[in-house]
Amino acid sequence: KSIDTIVVQGPLLEGLLGLALKRILGKELIVEIHGDWEERLPALRGVLTFFAQKVLRGADKVRGVAGYLVAKAQKYAPNKPYFLFPTFTPLDDFLAETDVKFNNDILLVGREDRVKGIRYLKEAFSLVENDFPQFKLVLVGEGLPEGKLPLTEVRVRMKNCYCLVLPSITEGLPRVIMEAMALSKPVIASRVGGIPDLVKDGANGFLFEVGNVKELAEKLRTLLNNKNLAIEMGQNGRELIKEKFSNEKYIENYLKMIYS
Repeated sequence: KSIDTIVVQGPLLEGLLGLALKRILGKELIVEIHGDWEERLPALRGVLTFFAQKVLRGADKVRGVAGYLVAKAQKYAPNKPYFLFPTFTPLDDFLAETDVKFNNDILLVGREDRVKGIRYLKEAFSLVENDFPQFKLVLVGEGLPEGKLPLTEVRVRMKNCYCLVLPSITEGLPRVIMEAMALSKPVIASRVGGIPDLVKDGANGFLFEVGNVKELAEKLRTLLNNKNLAIEMGQNGRELIKEKFSNEKYIENYLKMIYS
């Protein structure tokens, strides 16, 4: 009886349950979108979109964690209050790090999965490694050479790397990019999903088209050739995180959504 607002984490099953509760209890419904619902089961894309559309149109407010998700939802439910801010990511420990170094590690943090596009990074690195023999490719995560590491160790690897690369085929709003930026590291990533919300091409890193090995190699070459550029981009990324993605900013955005 004390519930004022129902918040659901997606527009599919949880969204349908939220819609039912809204009608039973007469309470406000906020639908959050944390990923592309159509990508869950591509073979059922039409069915999933049918239910998502129904839920989005029945919501009182909609929140997306990335711009492309908000744009997608607006096609099906244009006349709703929309809110755009990322998933809560505890970045205080990353922002608190002061002893940041730029060694010669080109870092990827992820897992052995086709959608992570790791083969593109390996191919791109093979095109530049002879010109930059001091640099090495470091792959951290489940199924990768360095294995899955505790978050504290991942933070150490990030703190000391030269740059982070994320060559994914599909992504939402990657936490690993926010963590790297909080540690003042430039990021090279594929132009997909919510990544352009974080990586501003030429400002705090570089974007490249999915699967374009030659373009990725060119971005790597540019960054490895210019340490001052890498440091400048890293500082720009850190400022973006402090301004838009801090814990305080998340709480501010959430309260604004609830009480607007």
